[in-house]
Amino acid sequence: MKNPFSSNDLPDSIKRRIELAVAVAQERLLATHVRHALDLIQIVGDQVPFENALAIYTRLLRLSEDESRVITTRALATLGEQAGEGEIWPELSAEPAEQREPRRSFMNLMRSRLRGRVNDDLRRQVELAAARTEVAILNTHVENALQFVELLENELPYIEAVEMYLDALQVRDSIAEVTAYMALARLADEHLPTPATPVEAPQIQAVPQRR
Repeated sequence: MKNPFSSNDLPDSIKRRIELAVAVAQERLLATHVRHALDLIQIVGDQVPFENALAIYTRLLRLSEDESRVITTRALATLGEQAGEGEIWPELSAEPAEQREPRRSFMNLMRSRLRGRVNDDLRRQVELAAARTEVAILNTHVENALQFVELLENELPYIEAVEMYLDALQVRDSIAEVTAYMALARLADEHLPTPATPVEAPQIQAVPQRR
């Protein structure tokens, strides 16, 4: 995690609150990841050993080794707690989980295993689950960024507060840009006046086709 204060002259009291906000943001992201990892296990648990399901999850989400380890540990702990409460979860497979390989070779291996009519449904389920997870993670980033805006409202402009969050959490560029736009759009809805008369988009006439 980057130091969010490297280029900002903020009071010590604000810095401590930011440190707390970073910790809360990390926990929210972890909880979102774990929830969706467990959802994937439930979806494919009767077709894929859950150790492999977790490996698929961490690679589909392009997580670092540290992130993968933390999420896997928390997911396994949650599974253990739920099993102790009598809920039914997939049993540990006797087969070892896929060894960590370069991402490209691993995903090519998974795609080859998911080809064919028998595995079409499994592949579709995994792809849909991954898309749903990406959106959930994005929404969590937006909520976290807005918390930073609220915390730093009297200290930094909105965009700088959002950028501080994105830098502190080292959000990858493709997600960071969308997060910033979504957070600022939410702020626009909150702070910009609503037009008295909505402006309708001009009607564009279709160009007649030549005969």
